[in-house]
Amino acid sequence: MSSLLPPNATVFERCFDQAFARIADVPILTRSLNHPQTAPRVVLPWLAWERSVDYWNKDWSEQQKRNTIAAAYDVHCHKGTIGALETAMNAIGISCRVEEWFKTSPQGTPYTFNIYIEINQIGATQSQLVDELASAIRINKNLRSHLLGQSVVVRSDVTACAAAVLCLGCEIDFVGVAGSLALNGSWSLDGSQQLNGVKR
Repeated sequence: MSSLLPPNATVFERCFDQAFARIADVPILTRSLNHPQTAPRVVLPWLAWERSVDYWNKDWSEQQKRNTIAAAYDVHCHKGTIGALETAMNAIGISCRVEEWFKTSPQGTPYTFNIYIEINQIGATQSQLVDELASAIRINKNLRSHLLGQSVVVRSDVTACAAAVLCLGCEIDFVGVAGSLALNGSWSLDGSQQLNGVKR
């Protein structure tokens, strides 16, 4: 018996029963739709809106979009701090280090900061980088602080090989204590001899 409908069911009820007979076989993607790493690409802008992502660029790569959505909670928890600024910039693929005014030598103008951007050999163009940087800083910094300067640090990954050999040796000469009997295994300890070489 595949149907629970009574014999006097209408045509509409029978059609409805057939249409929804396999409803349990339809996959429910609720959990994957709400996770930034597993959501379909077309859902990412709506997921960013749901997570209140402050800065969004439709031209980003898919991985940059997913990373930005995943970092949104941490950015909002620490918004206005250096940590939030670094997290937001790392999510869009800009590796940076922020140096506040009181950490410079000599001490800088109060409530200013410098930013050091690390770029590898295959980096973004200068105009793209400046636009991304300006937007991320403006949105995530605290209101009292101002960007004093930015420096670009070019990083190049290389493979270096190093080898070392260590040779260590030690010679030990044992000289028995004066007046002692050395045990060389030529006689047995049966109680008539003691280990210190003194006979009983």
